Amino acid sequence: MEAAQYTAQSFYAAYRQLPVDAQLAFRNLLDKESEIEGYTNAEWLSLTDPVLRNLWEAPEEDYWDELYAKQHPRD
Repeated sequence: MEAAQYTAQSFYAAYRQLPVDAQLAFRNLLDKESEIEGYTNAEWLSLTDPVLRNLWEAPEEDYWDELYAKQHPRD
C-alpha cells in the first residue's frame, strides 16, 4: 500500500473517532471552504482537541515522536 493511502486511512480513522458535532463542523467547513476567506484551523480545532490529544498522547505514539526527533535533530 502506498503512503498516500495510509495517510488517507489514518485521517479517516481519526475523523471517525471525533464527536459527531466535530464531524459535522468539519464537513461544513469542507463544503464551504471556497466561501471562507482567511479560514484558520482555530475555528474547528477546539472541537477536535480532546480526541486528537488522546490519539497523539497514547503511549504507542512515542515511537513516532522518537523517529521524528532522530530525523529532525535540534542544533
